[in-house]
Amino acid sequence: MAKIYAVTGKGGTGKTVLSALIIRHLKNHATGPGLALDADPDSNLATVLGIPVEKTVGDLREETVKAVKDLPAGMSKSHYIEAGLHEIVVETEKVDLITMGRAEGPGCYCYVNNLLRQFSDKLQSSYDWIVVDNEAGLEHLSRRTATRIDQLFVVVNANPLSIECAGRIDEITADLQYGVSHKSLLANNVNDENMLAEIRRRTANLNMEFLGSVPHDAEMERMVFEGRSLFELDQSPAAARIDELMSQMKE
Repeated sequence: MAKIYAVTGKGGTGKTVLSALIIRHLKNHATGPGLALDADPDSNLATVLGIPVEKTVGDLREETVKAVKDLPAGMSKSHYIEAGLHEIVVETEKVDLITMGRAEGPGCYCYVNNLLRQFSDKLQSSYDWIVVDNEAGLEHLSRRTATRIDQLFVVVNANPLSIECAGRIDEITADLQYGVSHKSLLANNVNDENMLAEIRRRTANLNMEFLGSVPHDAEMERMVFEGRSLFELDQSPAAARIDELMSQMKE
């Protein structure tokens, strides 16, 4: 069964880039294959990983709702969706990618969403690890039937609203019907020690392990701006910090 890492936080905290760095670490150090799952409607994970995506789960959902009355003879909705889902898994060396894409439209998607969740559960047996880049706030998981999360990273920065968001995430995950084994708070791009201490003070009441900060990384920012894959990162303060944290979790 795959180990599931999920990354969330307020929009603008850099959670997609940190998700990419976690995926980079696992690609380089984990023994088995992994799955990157972009669950953010903004769908930027593929860009920072440098993996081209032609079709998303959202596209398939829309197609299915429109095509359900005209399916080929003998083909059920479940078979149609499962065939389409296999097509949207982008396969690369050691890391596959699924992009959720746009949110639901005005149609009825309950049946389709249930099949998508069942397919997601089946996928877990094919991978050693899964990293999920969630949409801001994690509220969407509270509305869905989902599987467990082994490690949840909640990203904050110097914006006090990101700390408020972390508090809401702590409450939501406490009420979820499935398990979150371990929750960690990770400050991103906070280099001032006084600010870091203040973040730690304001989050002391949360049921999360405080991991400190991932430093500002000018080279990484330049690569993202240029549209280059973060798999190409070599000497990088941010990547080195993620490598250190991930290695500590294995001890």
